[in-house]
Amino acid sequence: MARVSSLLSFSLTLLIFFHGYAAQQAQQGQQFPNECQLDQLNALEPSHVLKSEAGRIEVWDHHAPQLRCSGVSFARYIIESKGLYLPSFFNTAKLSFVAKGRGLMGKVIPGCAETFQDSSEFQPRGGEQFEGQGEEGQGQEGQGQRQRFRDMHQKVEHIRSGDTIATTPGVAQWFYNDGQQPLVIVSVFDLASHQNQLDRNPRPFYLAGNNPQGQVWLQGREQQPQKNIFNGFGPEVIAQALKINLQTAQKLQNQEDNRGNIVRVEGPFGVIRPPLRGQRPQEGDDDDEGGRHGRHGNGLEETICSARSTDNLDDPSRADVYKPQLGYISTLNSYDLPILRFIRLSALRGSIRQNAMVLPQWNANANAILYVTDGEAQIQIVNDNGNRVFDGQVSQGQLIAVPQGFSVVKRATSNRFQWVEFKTNANAQINTLAGRTSVLRGLPLEVITNGFQISPEEARRVKFNTLQTTLTHSSGPAS
Repeated sequence: MARVSSLLSFSLTLLIFFHGYAAQQAQQGQQFPNECQLDQLNALEPSHVLKSEAGRIEVWDHHAPQLRCSGVSFARYIIESKGLYLPSFFNTAKLSFVAKGRGLMGKVIPGCAETFQDSSEFQPRGGEQFEGQGEEGQGQEGQGQRQRFRDMHQKVEHIRSGDTIATTPGVAQWFYNDGQQPLVIVSVFDLASHQNQLDRNPRPFYLAGNNPQGQVWLQGREQQPQKNIFNGFGPEVIAQALKINLQTAQKLQNQEDNRGNIVRVEGPFGVIRPPLRGQRPQEGDDDDEGGRHGRHGNGLEETICSARSTDNLDDPSRADVYKPQLGYISTLNSYDLPILRFIRLSALRGSIRQNAMVLPQWNANANAILYVTDGEAQIQIVNDNGNRVFDGQVSQGQLIAVPQGFSVVKRATSNRFQWVEFKTNANAQINTLAGRTSVLRGLPLEVITNGFQISPEEARRVKFNTLQTTLTHSSGPAS
């Protein structure tokens, strides 16, 4: 009898659990019912602007139906000359594109060593000396000699227009504009990523600086200034952890600092940096720690700490599709940049001349976020119901989402139309509706004839008239 009672009790508990789970799922379904049932798309502009001392951050509303369906958020960073975007990290993967300007970028990957080091003689003020490795470094010298250095830090890279930058969750990143014109960087955040263990909201975590305006895109935090991480700890805890005095610990909290998260650097910005692309170090210069002689890794550093995370898409010589009279298209996936396999994102760069057309196509396994970097174009998008959900002009600074399976056609209406697409798959695939590799080209003539109720001759023209694969002239319908 006791066994039967225990079995009934267990069954009742299991029933209650599944009922609660089903109720939770139903509640979530009511929160975003049919979130990808999109009957109309719009070219989107930023909804929030966060102003700082040396720039601003423009944020798109990630609750907009097309972005919510795609599971992403989008932001644009505008950093003025000598502006420093202070280090921060996010709860999800990020793929960025340098739309304009040049500068420096640094990332701090957890557990990785400082591979950039300036070991020149340096005597700080007050007679205090920096030691290469503290007590351990002194022991390694053997004779009590101390290795003195100016600084050592993780990798710093030069970035320029056209660079695409992959950033994994939890990795602190900073940018500095060392040019004369604004540095403009656009970023997509994959909120639906398996690596995001929080809700579907972009959450920046600041290591330095503050955001006086708060996270205006989060309900309930619109009026709350966002402080940096150190602000939440007691000053005495910071002092003990970093072995510094209490006054310095309080400065790290930036409590009286209202410059925002992009600050202006006064004087030279003396970080250790490699030569610019195309320049070689002078003969006799020391190899950096990441070089052939300086690396003493166990294999982990070689795959994570030294992983390449940047590639340039503005070079026509590496284009996947190139026609001098029409333009070019370049793609970036995990075969080109292996780190994209980890963050599950990819990118496409397009540049076409006036009246050039990108043949109708759809993304087979990804959503796409199209951002216009220059010029204007006429775009049409068709949904799963066979309805035209967008038919309009897009121009510089606007974005539009193209959900998976939605067909899209682009036609340049200005002298040059340039855009970048971020895709939610490391190896996004497209199918075309017209052209030499299109779905129509792969169908038998009998299927086309009966499917569209046209003559065999018309079916032959439908199938074979367009010889191009991706780009063509938009010369209008044939008579």
